[in-house]
Amino acid sequence: MSACSVCDASRDYILYNSRNPKREATYPKMPSLDQSVTGQFGKVFASSDWPLFKEMAEIYFSEAAFLKKSAFKAPDKKKLLVRNCRKRLLIGIGSELLIKAVFLKAGYCINKPENENAVLKLPFTPAQATGIGLNPARTYTFDNLIGQLNRVIILTHPQSTLEGLRIAKVFRNKEGHVVTGRHKFDPLSYRAIENALVALYADSFQERLKVHFSFAPNERGVWQRQ
Repeated sequence: MSACSVCDASRDYILYNSRNPKREATYPKMPSLDQSVTGQFGKVFASSDWPLFKEMAEIYFSEAAFLKKSAFKAPDKKKLLVRNCRKRLLIGIGSELLIKAVFLKAGYCINKPENENAVLKLPFTPAQATGIGLNPARTYTFDNLIGQLNRVIILTHPQSTLEGLRIAKVFRNKEGHVVTGRHKFDPLSYRAIENALVALYADSFQERLKVHFSFAPNERGVWQRQ
């Protein structure tokens, strides 16, 4: 709901009650601030939306691959921390958008039903959702989608693909909610995500992907689709 719509609703509410002072107000409850802002981004996504999801994911991945410490206006002692936190956050967000692109491209919905008790269970198609309202403000979580991915497309390497995506999910969750000054660096986590993305590009988009997220000294980032 736009700001103008909220204003119009408030005016109508006041006018109604001024004309009916002895009647109990029956005007619909005003949306909360959270609901109003969320409504600005609400949409029931269709299969035709998948290219935009993929494009935005790739922008995040590319930035994560090539991001350097010099890009940040931060104290020198904090630049490595800031760069690495942002890289992991970009990888996590990109991975969530990419898996949503996979679902949409395969013809499946990513919006949740408006009625939480609806018989629809993920994954489902728009045809299966006929007559059942979908919530434009709520999509399935990254974790939900990972859990059902192998029912949407055939995964050539299911175990490693899902493991890499789960690591990316942890990156998104942690970097989006907390800040830790240091933690153990495990390069295998990044290689697992890279392998998952390479496999997912081949399985869903029939594209060859070369990717390397540089974190260690003297590493060079790579992001190339073929």
